Amino acid sequence: MTSTLGRLLDAGVVHAGDGLNFHFKGHDFGAKIMQGGLISHCTWNERPVLQEKVAFSTLTDWCDTCIQELVNEYVTRFSSWKRVRHVPTGTPFAQLRDKLKDGAPTGCNCAAVQVERRKVLALELKLQEMQAEHMRKRKAPDAMMQDDNPFRLKF
Repeated sequence: MTSTLGRLLDAGVVHAGDGLNFHFKGHDFGAKIMQGGLISHCTWNERPVLQEKVAFSTLTDWCDTCIQELVNEYVTRFSSWKRVRHVPTGTPFAQLRDKLKDGAPTGCNCAAVQVERRKVLALELKLQEMQAEHMRKRKAPDAMMQDDNPFRLKF
């Protein structure tokens, strides 16, 4: 069964790579919509977070995790569909979801594809971590220059 976010992608209402965000008690949370309607590349006040989670399959899961694990609060009356906005248009997802009721086409997205997409996202996040580490090492000055002469004898 295709998720609502997946159906929004299939219908062309939103696109892979589009940003989404919400605000909660002075905290700004952001993420990106990925293929299959997965939510990934999460940020909290513009810093990467929840990288170990890789991806969320619903807006509600993403919002609840942000609020509970990062802000350490538990909210019972938080409507993620009304509070989360599509960054390119500034539109709440509840309004975007209403477009599906107007007969927008939907597609098929099986669970096996979701699993593979999560693996791809995990690899993308790992690559980002490795690139960031490489840049940190590259900026750090070496205490001693490496001797790259292969013919020098070392005792």
